[in-house]
This record gives sequence, C-alpha cells and structure tokens, in this order.
Amino acid sequence: MTVWLKYNKWIACLCLLAASVSVTAQEKTAAIEQLRKDMYRLFNKPDSLDKFMQVTDQLIEVSKQKNNEELLYKAWANQAIMLSQIGKRQQALDIIKVMSDYARNNDSKYGLFTSTQTNAHIASGLRMEDQAEELYLRCINYKEQYLPHLNIAPIYLGLAKIYYNKGKKGKVLEMAEKTLHEPDLLPEHLVQALGYRCIATTLGRDDKEAFNRYYAELDKARQKTGISMNLSKRLDVYHAELNGDYEKMLALAQGLKSKMDRMTMTARAYTLLGRWEEAYHIQVAYKKYCDSINSAESRNLALSQSLALDAARAENEAKDLKLKNQQLELEHITDELEQRRLEEKALNLSLENQSIELLNRGIELQNIAVKLENDSLDRHNKDLQLSEWASKMEAQKQTEHAHRVFIIMLTLIALLVIASLAFILHRRNKHSKEIEAAYGKLEDAYNQLEATTTAKERIESELRIAREIQMGMVPHVFNAFPEESGIDLYASMTPAKEVGGDLYDFFLKDKNLYICVGDVSGKGVPASMTMAVAVNLFRSTAKEGFTPAQIATHINDALSADNEKCIFVTMFIAEIDIETGRMEFCNAGHNSPVFVNNQLQPQDPDRAYYIDMEPNAPVGLWPELEYVGEHIDNIKGYTLVIYSDGLTEAENEEQEQHGEERLLELMRNDKFVNAESTVNMILDDVADHVGSADQSDDLTILCLKIG
Repeated sequence: MTVWLKYNKWIACLCLLAASVSVTAQEKTAAIEQLRKDMYRLFNKPDSLDKFMQVTDQLIEVSKQKNNEELLYKAWANQAIMLSQIGKRQQALDIIKVMSDYARNNDSKYGLFTSTQTNAHIASGLRMEDQAEELYLRCINYKEQYLPHLNIAPIYLGLAKIYYNKGKKGKVLEMAEKTLHEPDLLPEHLVQALGYRCIATTLGRDDKEAFNRYYAELDKARQKTGISMNLSKRLDVYHAELNGDYEKMLALAQGLKSKMDRMTMTARAYTLLGRWEEAYHIQVAYKKYCDSINSAESRNLALSQSLALDAARAENEAKDLKLKNQQLELEHITDELEQRRLEEKALNLSLENQSIELLNRGIELQNIAVKLENDSLDRHNKDLQLSEWASKMEAQKQTEHAHRVFIIMLTLIALLVIASLAFILHRRNKHSKEIEAAYGKLEDAYNQLEATTTAKERIESELRIAREIQMGMVPHVFNAFPEESGIDLYASMTPAKEVGGDLYDFFLKDKNLYICVGDVSGKGVPASMTMAVAVNLFRSTAKEGFTPAQIATHINDALSADNEKCIFVTMFIAEIDIETGRMEFCNAGHNSPVFVNNQLQPQDPDRAYYIDMEPNAPVGLWPELEYVGEHIDNIKGYTLVIYSDGLTEAENEEQEQHGEERLLELMRNDKFVNAESTVNMILDDVADHVGSADQSDDLTILCLKIG
C-alpha cells in the first residue's frame, strides 16, 4: 500500500510538470503570433516606425530561437521595404545585406531567395525596372532549382507591374496567368492578378469585350473575398468610361486615393460629360499641382496664352497640338544653335587652310619672279657672248669678204636680237598672265576670308549677348541686404566657354535666406539653357515656402519629364534663419561644402572640414524621387564655402588637379576678413595652380558667414 501511494505521487508530479511545459509552449506560440499580427498592423504606417522596428526586432530574435525561417526572413524583408518606402534606402540595403549574410552563413535557400526578392521589390519602387526585372527572374530560376513547392505569386505580380509600365501587353497577361496557377493562392494575390489581366487590355488598342469579361471575373472575386486593391479601384473608373456610364465614372474618379489619378480621371469624366467649364477648372488645378514649382509670373503667362474654353472638343485638341509644335520649335532652335557652333568651327578650319594656301601661293610667286630674273640675266650673258664671237669673226675675215661679212653679221645680229626680244616678250606675257591669275585667286580668297570673318564675328556677338543674359540671371549685388548687417555673402562664376552650365542664386524672404549652387552636366549652349531653367525653378519654388528637400523634389520632377538627352544638375540648396542661425539644406549629388570654425586658430586641423551629407541623386535623372533634407542647428560665426567641381578638378599643364585636400588646407589657414576676400584668395590659388593651361570646366564659388 505504501509503495502504491509513492508511485501515485510520482505520476502526479510528472503530470503537473508536463502540463506546465505545455502551458509555457502555448504562451510562447501565442506571443509569437501576437508579434506577427502587430508587424502587419504597423506595416506601411510611417508614424509608427519606431514601434514597428521594435516589434520586428523582437520577432527576429524569437524566430532565430525557434528556428522559424519563414517568419524570420519575412520580418527582415518587411523592415527593409518599410525603410525604403520612407526614403531611408541605405538602412534598407544594410538590412538586406545582413539578411543575405545570415542566410549564406546558415546555408538557407529560403533566406537567399527572400533577400533577392526584397531587393527586387525595392528596386521596382525606385523605378529601376531593368534591375528589378533581372532580380525577379533570378528568383524564379532559384525557386525552380531549390524550392519547387514555394508559392511565388508576389514575384509574378512584381513582373506584371514592370511589364505594364513598359507597355508589354503579352508579358502582363502571361504573368497574370502564372499567378492564377500558383498553388495556395492568397485572396489579395488573386484580386491583383485578375486586376492586371483586366488592365492589360487597355494597352495598345482597347478591347472592350475582353475588358468587360475580365472585369466581371475581378468583380466576382472582390465580392467573394471582400478585398479591393488600389489597382481595382482604378479599373472601376476605366470600366465606367469604357461602357459609357460617365456619371458613375465621375463619382468613382472623385473617390480615388491618389491625388494625381483623382484629378486626371475627374477632368476626363467632366470632358466626356460635356461639362467643359468644370473640366477646365480641374485641368488648371492639375497643372498648378504638377507645375507648382513655376513662378506666378510664368503661370499667368501660360494662362494668358491659352485659348478660352470652348464647347468644341476639337478646339482643345488644336491647342494641345499648338503647344507640342512650340516645344518642337524650341528643340529646333537648340539644334540650330549647336549647328551654328559646328559651322563656326568648320569656318575656322577653312580659314586656317586658306591662310596656308595663300602663303604657299606667295612663295610660288616669289620663286617665279626669281626665275624670271635669272632667265633675263642668262639671256643677256648669251647675247654678250654672241656679240663677242661676231666681232672676232669680223676681225679675222676683214681682209677678205669684209663688206659681205659685215652685211651678214649685221643681219645675223638683227635676227638674233629680234628673236631674243620676241622670246623675252613671250615669256613675260606668259608670266604676266600667271601672275594675274594668281592675284585673281588671291582676291577671291580674301573675299571668302572677309565673309567668313563677318560670320564668325556675328556668332561671337550672339554668344557674348547670350553670356550677358546668362550672367544677368544670377545676382551680382552682394550687399543686397543692407538692413541685415549680419549677412556677409559673396559669389563668383567663371564659365569655361562663352556660356556655361554652373549656377548660383540667393534671396531673402522675411528672416530666411535662401541660397543654391548647381552644376549642369556638359557645357556650352545646352548646359546654359538647363541652367536658366534650374535657376527659375529654384527661385519660384523657394518663394512658395517649400523646404530645401521639397524644392529639390519639385525641380527633379520638372527636369526629368521628357529628358531624352539625360541632362542632369547637381545642386546644393539651403534655407538659413538669420536670427537663430539654423540651416536646413538638401544636397542633390553636389560637392560637399567646406565648413570653417572661425573660433579655432589658423592651421588647426579641426578648423575646416567637409560637411557629411545624405547622398541624394542629382536632379533630372529619375522622376518621382523623394529627396532627403538635413539641418545644422547654428552656423553663426562659421564660414560656409560652396563650390562646383570646376574648382577641385582644375588641371595644370601636367594634368594635376587642384584637389579637395588643397582647398581644405587653404580654408584652415584663411584669416577671414570678409566673404569677398576669401573667394578671391581661392581664385588666386587656382590661377597659380593652373598656370597657362586652358580652363576645362565652369568654376563657381559662394562664400557665406552669418553673424
């Protein structure tokens, strides 16, 4: 009996221990599930970034402990996507590297697949569509080799988006069909695939029958799943338009989430309904929204040149055609200016060749004159010899046949003199004609030279006028704010050609000083035209009260539109509160400015340094980029030097560059007197370095000291 009681006690203890272990495991599983739900709840909410990162970090650690590969790499992938969407691309790429390194070290095929997929998703969001397509295709090959049972519907949907943007209808339909054939397809992936299959019919020639058939399948899927994506809402608008229900189209368009889609589709609905005045007002609002970077003066000029709204749709189309023709005319003028520059170069080469030819002709004429003179002397000597021989013969035969010999000799002498004179006259006439022909050619050459010189002077005059206009677009009065004694500012711009692509600008609004320095890719007339546009965009956008990062974003959207020649601009944009000294700034691919602490003694190695900045892309390359701004709390008492790469890349005859370290050493030793003296000191040092070498690039410097 005692043994039986002890045995029962042991059984009871084991049951209690097993129960406690089971409860603990259930609690951990519930905690992981709650973290997973919190991750998806906070995803795509920028205001909750810190909380989202905290939750996903906890989920990553727990997943490592539980060896849950799928949840581990999904948490990492969501972190990278979230950071990329809010503009923190470097942090996103760092997370992808950590994820891929962890997968490689642990030989995780799923981890390598997920890191490649995440990289492709981020590249697609940045409109790097060729790179994203390559990464997605690499994911498909990897899945077929190592993960044959994995659902890759997101991969096919990502490729469908890329092919739709490229206008490849067949490829979009192929990716949609592959998505629909994936096993265990999620409801949201089903709705997206049906949406892409539907919207593909709008590429090229509209197919109303196919669109309505696919749309009916999409609508049925939405009702069944209760899921409605942003793409499907746009398809509702297309469906109403294609089927002539313009009132419904208007109502749906006004409910679109995207402001740009909402404005364009609403204006289109008003036009189809014949409500021209409302369509006109929406178009004006849309233009103001897209071109908010244009100045008020530019907007008024564009509106005054627009035709009044008419009830006839044909008149609106004619106005659009006129605007396109004006754009083509501007492009033609640009090409014509470039052609003139090439013609001037060809004329210069022609002048050089004609000068060499004239010099050779002169030498030939001199040789002909010397030859003529030698021929005359030879003939004279021969005549003297003949006379001497005749005298000797006459002396020898004077006894006999004196009278006859005398007559014969006189006759021979006369004949010889006549022949000699005739020969000399013939030669002289021949040489005279040759000289006359040479002088005629020389006169024609001088006439051509005069015409060429006139054309060259005209082109040079036009380029000088263009330079004066360009230089007139940037400020030249540096005591522009006499009422603000704490601002010491000076700038210099030296183009490498008659006109250049560098720019700078500054102005004071209330108590905020706006400044910018930029460098357009290339040189000459095309760069100067882009420079003029960039200066106007900066000034007009800044006067609207935008931050430097917003100004850079607006300028990029304007310059990247229809930028077939891939002209871009590096820019440094800043806004300075002259009372507090706080500086907000955005660097778009430009050289880092030099920051000088005037409180430290000259030659102190910490006195001058380059500002470490966010590596934003130059403006004009890719549309829809969001530029990241930064700030310095107080720059009072500091010297700020902003410059173009024409300073540090200036080369001497040995092709040695001036260099960033030499500029930094100059600023460490600069005993600041005023901004103008600092700029002149830098220019003098560049001139000493370059010597007699030609200037290879535009050179711009702006120096500022507040307080």
